[in-house]
Amino acid sequence: MLIRRSTSAVALVGLLALGLAGCSGEPEAQPVPRTPGATSSDPVIQPGRPGEPNATLSGGAATVAPRTVSKDDVTFYQDMIVHHSQALVMVETALPRLTDTQVTSLASRIGDEQKPEILTMTTWLQERKQEVPPQATNPRLGDHDHAGMPGMATPAQMDQLAKASGVEADRLFLTLMIAHHKGALTMVGEHGKTAGEEVVEEMAADINVTQAKQISQMQQMLARLA
Repeated sequence: MLIRRSTSAVALVGLLALGLAGCSGEPEAQPVPRTPGATSSDPVIQPGRPGEPNATLSGGAATVAPRTVSKDDVTFYQDMIVHHSQALVMVETALPRLTDTQVTSLASRIGDEQKPEILTMTTWLQERKQEVPPQATNPRLGDHDHAGMPGMATPAQMDQLAKASGVEADRLFLTLMIAHHKGALTMVGEHGKTAGEEVVEEMAADINVTQAKQISQMQQMLARLA
């Protein structure tokens, strides 16, 4: 009887030990469900150009293709950087000579608006490995380049502005900047026929709206100062 009881006790202790081990042990790791990833068979929405519907691509057509850079977009931004740069030089030259508060305020606003636009266009060109005009970093570089660009003031006119003072400076600045803005609108209109990337088209539209409004304001100021 004693032997049987000892054997039973040992078995019981063993069972209890196994039970405790099972309760106190770490739970078994459960497999993490996988989230289905995109495959070449997943449909992809390709945005259409303004006024055009979107397209649904699938299979091999959905594979991301290398970016194609529009030569017309590149030329437009390169030329507009040069064009904006002369506007900055005109503002910098005229500001110390202007006397009319409205003309002074508008001149400052033109400079504040066109500097970040030059930076935006410069960044776009750099990201696409395209040449950036030197005027992007120094507006006075190449002052005499692109003389045939619409609205650009001649060296003689820039010298005249640098020597003007008082109301004469106000009038001359407005006259030159009105012509300069009109030139920008011509460039924007020409690019609108061949625009490539939507972001460039949006920049052109913003320039068109802003400078058309400023032309009207400057014409009113010039009439007042006549």
